[in-house]
Amino acid sequence: MKTKILLTISLLACTAALARPPAGLPPVEKRLDRLEERLQLTPEQRPKVREILREQQKKIRAIHEETRRRLKEVLTAEQWEKLQEMRRKRMARWRERMEKPRKD
Repeated sequence: MKTKILLTISLLACTAALARPPAGLPPVEKRLDRLEERLQLTPEQRPKVREILREQQKKIRAIHEETRRRLKEVLTAEQWEKLQEMRRKRMARWRERMEKPRKD
C-alpha cells in the first residue's frame, strides 16, 4: 500500500514539474490572452500565436536544461547548491510578482 501511495505521489510530482512553464514565463494561455487583448488578435491569429508561444517555450526549456547540465559539470557541489538556493529565491520573488494584479 505504501509503495502505491509513494508511486502515485511521485507521478503527480513529475507531471506537475513537466506542466510548468520555464522559469520566468507565465503560462502560454495567460500570455496569449494578454496578447489577444492588447493586439486585438483575430480568431484566425489566436491558434497561430498559441503555437508560436508553445514552440518558444519548448526552446527556452531546452536551453535552461542544457545550461543547468553544463553548469553542474563545472561547479563544485557547494557552488551548485548555492546556485540552486539563488534560483529558489529568484523563483519565490517571481511568484510574488506574478500573484500581484497587473497595472496595464
